[in-house]
Amino acid sequence: MEDRRTKPPLLYIDQKQNSSPEVSSQSFYYSAQQQSKEKNNVRAAKESSRSRFQSLSTHEKVNYILNLQETLPALKCKVMTKQGTFTGVIEERKDDTVSLIVTELPRRRIIKTEDLLDIQIVGF
Repeated sequence: MEDRRTKPPLLYIDQKQNSSPEVSSQSFYYSAQQQSKEKNNVRAAKESSRSRFQSLSTHEKVNYILNLQETLPALKCKVMTKQGTFTGVIEERKDDTVSLIVTELPRRRIIKTEDLLDIQIVGF
């Protein structure tokens, strides 16, 4: 008796008997030395960008902070003067004075540019 559920195949697919897969090997690699050199280059670039701001004069630092892109938030700065150290945002510069908005009272300080000793960026 013949099995009625099995049918002969409708289409025969001819397959190659000696087909071996083609292997593509790796064309390049990174060694640990190359990765460490790249990391050192990135560190050096970061350090040089930090030191660029520190190497500016106080007048140039004020101009740099005031001329940032408008899309960036205002930078908090630590302003060191002959009277003391203030932390706040530099708002504007007029002639020989710098207007600074600080976190403590009074909120606004007007500092003469000749009294400025140093400016350090604290963050956003």
